Amino acid sequence: MMASHCWRLVRQPCSVPRQNGVPFTCPAALLRRFRAGNFFSGIDSANLRRGSCVSCALSSPNRGDGLPEDGIPRIIISTGANDKPSTQASRRRASSSPRNLSSATEALAGQRSAANMESPPLLARSPTYTTREALRGPHEPGPPSGFKWEYLVALCTLGVVICYADRSNMSTAVLPMAQQFGWDKAYQGVVLSVFFGGYATTQILGGKLADQYGGKMVLAAGVALWSLFTYATPAAAAAGTLPLLLSRVMLGVGEGVAFPSIHSLIARNVPVHNQTTAVGIVTAASYAGTALAFGISPLIISNFGWEWVFYSFAGLALLWLPLWLPIQTVDKFQPQVAAPPAAAGDVAAEVAVSGDGSRPWALLRRREVWAICVAQYAQSWGMYGLLNWLPTFFSDFYHIQLSDLGSYTLLPYVFQGGLGAATGFLADYLIRSGWRVGTVRKILQVAGMLGPAACLCLAVSPLVGASASLASGLITLGLGFSALTLGGVSASHLDVAPRNAGLVFGAGNTAATLAGLVSVPVTGYLLQTTGSWPLVFGITAFHYVAGALVWSLWSGDRVLPEDGGGQRSEAVGS
Repeated sequence: MMASHCWRLVRQPCSVPRQNGVPFTCPAALLRRFRAGNFFSGIDSANLRRGSCVSCALSSPNRGDGLPEDGIPRIIISTGANDKPSTQASRRRASSSPRNLSSATEALAGQRSAANMESPPLLARSPTYTTREALRGPHEPGPPSGFKWEYLVALCTLGVVICYADRSNMSTAVLPMAQQFGWDKAYQGVVLSVFFGGYATTQILGGKLADQYGGKMVLAAGVALWSLFTYATPAAAAAGTLPLLLSRVMLGVGEGVAFPSIHSLIARNVPVHNQTTAVGIVTAASYAGTALAFGISPLIISNFGWEWVFYSFAGLALLWLPLWLPIQTVDKFQPQVAAPPAAAGDVAAEVAVSGDGSRPWALLRRREVWAICVAQYAQSWGMYGLLNWLPTFFSDFYHIQLSDLGSYTLLPYVFQGGLGAATGFLADYLIRSGWRVGTVRKILQVAGMLGPAACLCLAVSPLVGASASLASGLITLGLGFSALTLGGVSASHLDVAPRNAGLVFGAGNTAATLAGLVSVPVTGYLLQTTGSWPLVFGITAFHYVAGALVWSLWSGDRVLPEDGGGQRSEAVGS
C-alpha cells in the first residue's frame, strides 16, 4: 500500500508539485518531499538514494523538444530489478537514466541536487534570532562613533519613568480633588479615562513617524508636550470641566508617542540578541514610574497640597531633555539589496523574498499582529484598571487612610518592575540557549495573563476576608505574574515586523489604550451602581483568560512578508 501511494505521487506531472517555487524535478527534491511527509520513516535515506534509479524524461526519439510524445515530463522511480515497466512508453522513459545523459546534463542535475539539498526543509524549525539578524547587511553603517546602546536604553528608561509618573499621579490626586470639587465616582472615572482618548490618537502616528524619520525627536517632542499639560492640570481643574478634560486629552496625546518611538529606536540601535532585555528594562520603567507616583504622591499631598503633585512631576522633564537631545542615534534600516534574478537552470537562485518594505499597512491585516492587539487589549483592561482604581480599591474596600495608601499601592509596582526587567534577560537567555522564539513568547505571555487572573479573584474572595495586607500581597503577586508578558507580547513586534516595529507596537498599544478608555469608566459606573469590587475583578479576570487563549493560537515568531527588507527564506532556520 505504501508503494502504491508513492507511485501515485510520482506519476503526477513535474510542473505540479513545488517547494518554495521550485518544481520537484530532481532526486533530492523528491526525496525531501517524501521525508517531510514521513513516507519513508525508518528507511536509511542514503541507501535509498544509492539503490534508487530516478530519471526524468528529458528526451524522446519522436520529439525534438526533449519531451515524451504527450508533452508531459514524468519521473520514474525504480527500486528493484524486478520492477519492470509494463508499457513501451514506460520502457522508453526508463531508458533515459542518468547513466545515458550527456556530461553537461549530468553536471546540471548535480547542481540542482546540491541546491535543493541546501534549501530549507518543508517543515522548518521555528527561528531564533537569525531572521532579525539578517536584516543588518554587511555593508550597513553602524552606530555613531562612541555610541553605546546601554546609555540610550538608560535614557529611554528614565523617560518612561517620567511618563508614567505624570499619568499616574492623578490616580491619587483625584481623591482630594473629588472632595474639593464635589466629583462622584462616575465623574472621577471620566476624568481618569479621558486621558486614553488622546493617548490612542498618536500611537500609530507616532510609531509611523519614528519608523520613517527616527524616534529621537519624536520622543523629545512628546516629553515636552505632556510635561506642559501636566503642569497646567491644576489651573485647568479650577477653570472647569472642559479645560480639565482638554488638558487630560493633551497629556495623552503627548504620551502616546513615547513607547512607539522607543521601540523603533530599540529595533535600530540595540543588538538583536539584547533587544528583549532592552524591552524588559524600558517597560519595567513604567512600573517604576507608577510606583514613584503612588509612593510619593500621598506625601506631597499631605505636606504641600495636591497641586504640587503636578508641578513637581512636570519639572522632571527639565532634567531629562538636556541629557537626551545631544545623543546621536541610527534612525533607519539601510535598504537591502534585492536577491539576484535566477539564471537559466539555476534553481539555487530561486529563493523566496519576504517583500519590498512598501506595504507596512498590510501588516495590520495579519493574524500575528492581531494577536498582539488582542493580548494588549486584554491585559491592559486589568493593567489600566488597577493603575487608576487601586488607591480607591484599598480606600473603599479596606478603609485605608490616604496617608497610608503608599505602603499598599507602591509594593506591587516595585515588584512588577523588578521582575519585568529580569524577564527580558530571561527571554534573551533562553533564546540564545536554543529555545524557539515562539515557545518562549507563548509560555511567558500565557503565564503572565493566567497568573493575574487567579490572584485578582483571590484578592476579593472570602478567603482573604478583611485582611488588607493579604489582599495587597495577592495583587503584588498578580502584577508580578503580569510582568512576564514583557518577554511575550511586549517583544513580539520585534520578531514579526522589525522594520515597522514602531507601527506595529503603536497598533498594539492603541488596542491597549482602547481597553483603558473603556475599562476605567465602566469600572467607575459599576462601582457607582453596584459597589461590587468582586464583579469588577471578575470581569478583569475574564479578559486575561480570553487574551491568553487568542495569543496561544495566533501569535507568530517569523518576520512577516509585508515587513520587507529582502530577507531570504533560508534565514529563518537556526
